[in-house]
Amino acid sequence: MNYQSQGLNPTKKSDEIHLEEGLLSVDIYVKDNEIIIVSPIAGASKENIEILLQDDILVIKGERLPPEEIKEAQSQKKECYWGPFSRSIVLPRDADKANIRAFYENGVLMIRIPKTSSSEGAKKIIIE
Repeated sequence: MNYQSQGLNPTKKSDEIHLEEGLLSVDIYVKDNEIIIVSPIAGASKENIEILLQDDILVIKGERLPPEEIKEAQSQKKECYWGPFSRSIVLPRDADKANIRAFYENGVLMIRIPKTSSSEGAKKIIIE
């Protein structure tokens, strides 16, 4: 199997992998009437997660804080990412930006975005 062609490098050390982290992983699902964004954010509290809407861009950012017990301990192996993270998602035109709801439970963030009819937000131009 060619791991390199799949963007995988099994020879990387775990410390090297952390240089690539900080970009939040998301799954995006589309239903007839809504868009659902799901992201596992283990290690972050609700208070350390911020969701912003800037025009058509939904921004999720925050920070995973390590447990107090390990802050001064020497690590033997480090695979967990602790620190700031963020993700920006461009919303489609039919996203109802005024009615976005977010939930955070058991380390999983779920954002539900209702869809509007495709004609909403469109301006009809009258020919003179």
